[in-house]
Amino acid sequence: MRKRVVVAALALVAAMVGSVAVAGSALADSHGDLTVRNAATGKCLQPKDGSYADGVPIVQVTCNGNAVQRWDFVDYDDHRFVVWNAATLKCMDAAGLNKNGTPIIQWPCGGSLTNLMFQASRDLPGYVSLKSRVSNTSTHCIDVPGGLATEGAEMRLWACNDTASQTFGAFHP
Repeated sequence: MRKRVVVAALALVAAMVGSVAVAGSALADSHGDLTVRNAATGKCLQPKDGSYADGVPIVQVTCNGNAVQRWDFVDYDDHRFVVWNAATLKCMDAAGLNKNGTPIIQWPCGGSLTNLMFQASRDLPGYVSLKSRVSNTSTHCIDVPGGLATEGAEMRLWACNDTASQTFGAFHP
């Protein structure tokens, strides 16, 4: 039994190290431990129900300082970032094509960066729009559906339109 526990613990550590590997040497250029709050709703982004599972939606909820509401922006130059959750060590991911309605989910960091890459409209910290860089495009931004303050609303991509529903404050809590 003890062997299984040790093997499971080593597998977990290996998975965590692999998750952080996406940052590589770019960690020195990261902006860490930021909350991401929508300018229109005042709500913070986090994985649904604070889940650590792969594929769960990124949602807006009332800001409460919880660790799952903290994000690290790993800088890949020219305001391009991989955004990973400080608690779950998983990344924001545009789960599909760069088109209206594509969900933003939590996914393991690593592998292809195209769905994990977002471009901020300016330096961090500050208020920014986050353009998806899927397939090297930049036409769609993370968006609060309808700009409504609905608790638990799932984030999605929508054609960039410079509205408050696509503007997020990325600040230290």
